[in-house]
Amino acid sequence: MVFSQEQKIYIVESYFRNGHLIDGEWQYSIEACFEEFRLQFPDAALTYNIFHLNLTQCIQIFRETGSVDRKKGSGRPTKRTEEAIANVRQVMEEVPRTSVRRLSQQVQLSTSTCHNILKKDIHLYPYRLQAVQQLLEADYPVRVEYCHWFLNTMNENLLNWSFFSDESWFYLDGYVNSQNMRWWSSEKPNFFEQVPLHPQKVGVWAAISRRRIIGPIFFNGTLTAVRYREIIQQFLEQLHDDEIVNGYFQQDGAPAHTTLETLNMIQEFFDRQIISRNTAIAYPSRSCDLTPCDFFLWPYLNNSIFQHRLNNLDELREAIVAKIDEINNNPQMLANVSTGIVGRVRKCLEVDGAHFDLLSHLHPAARQFCRSTYTITDITIK
Repeated sequence: MVFSQEQKIYIVESYFRNGHLIDGEWQYSIEACFEEFRLQFPDAALTYNIFHLNLTQCIQIFRETGSVDRKKGSGRPTKRTEEAIANVRQVMEEVPRTSVRRLSQQVQLSTSTCHNILKKDIHLYPYRLQAVQQLLEADYPVRVEYCHWFLNTMNENLLNWSFFSDESWFYLDGYVNSQNMRWWSSEKPNFFEQVPLHPQKVGVWAAISRRRIIGPIFFNGTLTAVRYREIIQQFLEQLHDDEIVNGYFQQDGAPAHTTLETLNMIQEFFDRQIISRNTAIAYPSRSCDLTPCDFFLWPYLNNSIFQHRLNNLDELREAIVAKIDEINNNPQMLANVSTGIVGRVRKCLEVDGAHFDLLSHLHPAARQFCRSTYTITDITIK
């Protein structure tokens, strides 16, 4: 049992209060102190032996220091010395991506001591690596132009009616894991690691607006133009009248998306309100950070559905359908995703079309909602 300050003071007072001078020598009754303590603190669960041990320590500290507080310098000597802190700081300044285990080996300290030095003395914190697609020099002005158009055109109503679409691949054997990628810094660093896209096994297509998701629509094999038009046909059959009349439709510039026959099919419904390649409104290449399927939906699904083991592809499809149903039943989540699109567009303009910090543009309350509700990783999973 750990005694509080109040209890320690009472123990000392009770000890001396129950003292008697006998033949010129003070005699103290620990039993009497124990009984008084139990009456004063009836909820304290302790035995006589534990009380005796703590009383002895309290009296010894009081006689030596005049206080019931632990005397200065007592306890286990710290290993977080100035020399140790300096060594840790030097290693982390030279190689910020050093793991705590490797740091422990280099400075000859335990991992727990290294953790304490990093957080309590140097004030460094681990940040997850953001894996994003590489931007080419020609991409920057196109991204800027698109962001200007978006801010000048899109409003809340249009976001309710407009759909941002994409396809992704899911698989049973695992997914991109950025948990073991850390960069230790006193401030959040602006660093990225470029990763290639790689083929998967289960194809999923979806389109998301501010008020609902249409999908998932599953497909197998390579996404050809014919197969993509079959998906689009299923999508068009589920649109509401206001979405057809007022909304925009966004897709990336994949070859299957932009054949003449495919674009003509989409234009029959959306006219010139198409955001894609070879259309009046050009969607910038390699810009997964600006479309909600890539910065929200696919990472959210991957982080959710693989928390439990899936034994076959049917279970995988069922898990994807269930998670998308959950999102559709959470209008606040969908509204926050649309808020995230606008914030990302603004942030992209601030950095002239370059990569940007993912959450810094959000209000703190919205940022906390995003972190607690879904994980935004900007890892493109294709």
